[in-house]
This record gives sequence, structure tokens and C-alpha cells, in this order.
Amino acid sequence: MATIKKRILPSGLVRWQVDFADAGGTRRAKLFERRKEADQFLIRVRPQVLAGTYIHDSVSITVGAAADAWLAHCRVRRDAGRRMERRTYVGYECYVRCHIKDEKAGIGDLKLSRLSRKAVNDFRDRLLASGRSEMITRKILGALRLVLNHAMDNGQVHANAAQGVRVLRSSRLDYKVSVPAKQDVKCLIDGATGRLRAMLVVSALCGLRASETRGLRWSDVDFANGFLHVRQRADFYGTLGEPKSAAGHRSVPAGPFVLNTLKEWKLACPKGDLDLVFPSSDGSVADHANTVRRHFKPLCDKLKIKLRWHDMRHFAVSLWIEQGFSIKEVMTFAGHASVQMTMERYGHLFPTPDHQHAMAQVEQRVFG
Repeated sequence: MATIKKRILPSGLVRWQVDFADAGGTRRAKLFERRKEADQFLIRVRPQVLAGTYIHDSVSITVGAAADAWLAHCRVRRDAGRRMERRTYVGYECYVRCHIKDEKAGIGDLKLSRLSRKAVNDFRDRLLASGRSEMITRKILGALRLVLNHAMDNGQVHANAAQGVRVLRSSRLDYKVSVPAKQDVKCLIDGATGRLRAMLVVSALCGLRASETRGLRWSDVDFANGFLHVRQRADFYGTLGEPKSAAGHRSVPAGPFVLNTLKEWKLACPKGDLDLVFPSSDGSVADHANTVRRHFKPLCDKLKIKLRWHDMRHFAVSLWIEQGFSIKEVMTFAGHASVQMTMERYGHLFPTPDHQHAMAQVEQRVFG
């Protein structure tokens, strides 16, 4: 049974001591300056002791140690090839080293037993105050949630204090993409040659991500039925693997212009064992950064057009919406995991119904 008793220290200071036994039967004691603090602690810890979930500070590890253990687990998954790409791990390691364990804003030295929802909220606010963007802060909190989930699996903490902590958006407009002008995209394609031209056509009309374009195989191009089947991708380091999510596996419709462009490019395409549509000169996986730096950006500068490569994907999605494809179709062809993701980025491009005209017709049918 837990008890609270008054103690007078050798220095003459008065403290309030909470005595109790943890789930393992070990006697524990904790001192507080005020009786109210002791009462609050006892109220909080008693149900944990009864449920067998109480972890004393002396046996609790720090958030930083838990993060290191989680990274070690991620390395095992990565080395075993279990859907943990090298760049994903590098990103996680950066979130831990540069943010979670940061000396000023981080919480790496905080014991898991003392990690509360308020502590995570304060951590989020320090990140934002230090200049981290909303997007980066969300990713850091996402990594922290994974750290705490791993610690829970290991019995080192019994609740995820980061679960439900959000970064409120300053504006929903942050997610609305900017679509390139048709004339700019046409000028780029007309000004490009060889592999670059074919890649731009596929990106601008089929909406494949850069990694998916680099991983596209000739066996994935269905000339007979007019589809590009997305079955693999090339990561930042040139490693081929499956798309990052189940939604990434998809078939995207391709029109005659895309198919004819690919047929023409196939005659000049370097041959290789990987059967890639857009390989490097020796048939291996092409380097995207090199393609952008040596070919795409110089062409944009020459034509005085300010675009990013990913804008080609936005352009393709805008064409689908303009053509009248349903939200479900746009989501599927874009490889989005949910309709919400599609609407957050492209909802402003869908046509707005004339509600006033529709209500006038309703009134006419009801009242004549």
C-alpha cells in the first residue's frame, strides 16, 4: 500500500515522501517539496502500480537511448530488405541526431518515465520557435511516435505521449500545388531531345514520380492496351525496389502521343540487363540529380521557364481533373494512399458546381 509521510532532512528542510511497491514488489520512495505534489503523484501512480505498468525513474531509459535502440532495429530491417530503404533510414537518423537529441530544443536526455503529453507539446513548440518548418516538425514528431511505439513493444514505456500531438497548419493553402502553364510544358517538350524528351512526356502526361520513371521497364509498357504499369521504383541511391506503398502499384493510362514517343525512344534506348526505359548510357539506373543538373535545368534556363521536375507530375494530375476524371480515378492514377491526400493537394483544381442554378431548379420542381 502506498503511503505519504512527512520527513525532515538533515538540513532542516521539510519534504513529503511517497512510499510504495512497484509491480515487481520493489519498494520505491519519492520526495516532494509540497504535500500537494505528493498527493498528485500518488493519484497518478497508484493506477499504474495496480495495472503493473509503473516504471521507476531509476530503471527508465532516456528518449535518446530509446531512439538509438529504434534506429538499431531500423538497420536490421534495412539490411534484411524489409521495406526500409537506405534513404528512409538516413532521414530517420537525421531526425534523431539533429532534432530529437538536439541540445537546445531536443528531449534526448529526458527519461521515458517522465515523458508526458505536455513535454511533447513543449518539444514541438521549441522546434517551431527555433525555425524548423511545419513540415519538418511533423516528420520529427512522426519519428518520435515510432520511437515510442518501439519502446512500448519492449516494455520500456506503457503509453505513447506523442500520439495525437499535431502541428496545426498555418494555412491550408500550403498544400495546394502550383500547376505549370500548358505553353511552358509544351515548350519544354518541344525543346528537349532523346531521353530527356521521352522522360518529360511520360512525367507530364502520365504523372509518374521521378523514382518511378527511373524504375520503369519496357515490360511495364503495355503498347497494345495503352497503359504504363508501375511495378518498381529506383531510390535516391539507384537501388531498384517496389513502390513505397500499396497505392504505388498501379496502371496509368497512356495516350497515342506517349506511346509513339516511347516507341521512337526505344530504338535509341541503351540496352541493359535491367530492361529499363530510361537507363544511363551503360544500361544501369540513371542518376536523377545528374539528369536535372545537366539536362533539365539548362533547358529551363535556356527557355526562361521556372519549373521543378516534380511540377510535371502536378501538370499530369491537373489534366486528368480538367478532362473530368473522378476523384477516385485521379487518386488511383496518381498513386495516392487516400482521397484526402488528393483533395489536400489538388482539391482547388476540381470544378465548383453552380449551386445557385441547382437550387433554382430545385425550387422550380417543388413550387413551379
